[in-house]
Amino acid sequence: MTLHIPATRSTTTANDSKVGLFGLTALIVGSAIGSGIFALPATLTGGAGSLGILCGWTIVALGMLSLVSVYRNLTLRQPEIDDGIYGWSKSGFGHLAGFIGAYGHGAGDAIGNASYLVVIFSALGAFGAFSYFGEGTTWPAIIAASVLLWIINGLVLRGVKTSTTVNNVATVAKVVPIVLFIGLALYHFDSRTFMTDFHGSSHGTSLFAQSKTVLLAAMWTLIGLESGTIYATRARNLSDVAKASTLGAIIVSVLLIGTSILALGIMPAAQITRLHQPSMAGLMAAMVGPWGGRLIDICLIISVVGALIAWVALSAEEVMLAGRGDSATRWLGRLNRNGAPRNAMWLTTGITQAMMLIAGLSHAGYLALLAFSTSLALIPYLLSSMYAFKCGLIGKGYQGAQAKGRTWETALAGFAICFVLFMLYGAGLKYVLLAAVVWMIGLPLFIIGKHEKRQAMTGVEWLICLAVVGMALAGLIGLWTGHLVL
Repeated sequence: MTLHIPATRSTTTANDSKVGLFGLTALIVGSAIGSGIFALPATLTGGAGSLGILCGWTIVALGMLSLVSVYRNLTLRQPEIDDGIYGWSKSGFGHLAGFIGAYGHGAGDAIGNASYLVVIFSALGAFGAFSYFGEGTTWPAIIAASVLLWIINGLVLRGVKTSTTVNNVATVAKVVPIVLFIGLALYHFDSRTFMTDFHGSSHGTSLFAQSKTVLLAAMWTLIGLESGTIYATRARNLSDVAKASTLGAIIVSVLLIGTSILALGIMPAAQITRLHQPSMAGLMAAMVGPWGGRLIDICLIISVVGALIAWVALSAEEVMLAGRGDSATRWLGRLNRNGAPRNAMWLTTGITQAMMLIAGLSHAGYLALLAFSTSLALIPYLLSSMYAFKCGLIGKGYQGAQAKGRTWETALAGFAICFVLFMLYGAGLKYVLLAAVVWMIGLPLFIIGKHEKRQAMTGVEWLICLAVVGMALAGLIGLWTGHLVL
């Protein structure tokens, strides 16, 4: 059935084209559980011991709960804003903030899609017949990944309902083997192995430094919790968006933390770090034999393709909102006859393709791509958290009978702000500067949108744009001189 994105909440769409609670929850779980969980064990052990990983997860878990609270509370208390992070950023801080939130989030998702493609072909490279794919960044892998990318682009252009249905099936298919892994890990768990180098002395760094290395990788696995808010305009009931955010967070937390912590009781951290990605396959093989590793590789391929379909749709959807909401050129908001954001799709898929080519030229691996993607998502998260905090301070959405919980929710929003700022600190200056390069490339879309509305740029907007350009130039100079490496 043809599905058009409604311009406002009052514009109706056929009820059977709307997404229900299960669909929204599956979208969130499917978006968050992609390549991250399968590669998580070796990703975390590279710079931290067991204690550092536990501390890192504690920080990220608390931050995740605060962010989920921000999404839930804003969705329920600001029902007139039905386009998630973009709408909150724009409502709180103007059109430029809305554009930065929407375009930055969408571009970050698009770069994340490149990391998905890398890990898909890295998993294929574990099979002898496809060994030429290597770690996913050889030129045969880049070419094959590009073909897959454009096939998925065509699938999503057929309509969002098609992609959502495929995502529901892929989510069920991927959760089953992960639960199997957790069950086997519980059975094979060895406390002596878990305590090997528990304090991470072999890394030669402090506990705080070890915990910091965990943050971006752990945060990457949590990106997707806001997926329900991005699709708020397509939900049957607005309350389902809030419920799905909570349910999705609980399911994702259990699976992620269970997988990464239990892995430390199967094999010492130093050995896990040396495993071929996806490292879960090596751990599974250690427990039940080679067939277990092959099973995980196959499940990863199915899982990540399913997540990639969801992310291709989500990245375009987020960028499209900026065009639809007059925060960028209207060209971004145009839809095809299936209701898919055609021009935004070409833009975000083009970003993914460009990152794949860069990965092939620079041999940038999975970890570099996921760190780059995560750093782009942090600013949109910061803007939405700041808006929730602002609403709590001024009482927006807390009038009359709705005033209950205002103090607590404002405090949670404040904690979310602190968490995201700490994540930016953990990401480091390198990824902040590289993120500015992506925003600089997109700024003409905002400027053209202002021209279409016959509006002049304000002094503050010019100042922010110049700051972004300055940071981007610093990032490009760093790349050119070798001081920054992707």
